Amino acid sequence: MLLSATTCSSASAGLRIVSGRRVPPVASRRGVAAPARPQHSLVVSEQSRWAPLAPPPRAAAGEPLGSEDEPETAREAIELGNKYAKAARWQEALAVYEKALTLPGTGLKRFKDKPRLISDGERSAALFNIACCQAQLGDLRSGLVAMAGCLELGYDDFAQLRSDPDLEPLRQDERFEGLLKRFERSSSSPLSGFMGAFFGKK
Repeated sequence: MLLSATTCSSASAGLRIVSGRRVPPVASRRGVAAPARPQHSLVVSEQSRWAPLAPPPRAAAGEPLGSEDEPETAREAIELGNKYAKAARWQEALAVYEKALTLPGTGLKRFKDKPRLISDGERSAALFNIACCQAQLGDLRSGLVAMAGCLELGYDDFAQLRSDPDLEPLRQDERFEGLLKRFERSSSSPLSGFMGAFFGKK
């Protein structure tokens, strides 16, 4: 339900507002008028009650979408980049995703005085999103390089790669299917992984 703030003018200060109409105050049992409501009361108007909700305004190209603070972790940067990507601000999203690769993450903590490293999942998500941005910006070579990095980290949802609308420009390139088939073969072999190094080769 939408609420709109209304301000009573000085001429109608003694009137109540009910359903968008001004109504005189109701007399109490003792014959004294009830006190007037505060001047800044929230009421529901008839027009706003049934009006359809308008979509939220989109931010202009230079306006920040999230908080004014810079992301401090890879996860925060990826979330901010997702907001930019949803607003189709691909160049800004790309810069944030690339920054995510340099920020601390939720991975291993090698030293007590150093932040945690970025995890493989965070790195894979950032590279996948970089590939989407590069595809939307028309830089297919960089998009394929980012996609290869994502696949090398173990990303194996090939159905998603073949159906994601952001990757449509990459799918038009003949190298895309070759890249996916190369990684599909290695991940589908029964002796992949550690034991595959010993028993997988003939």
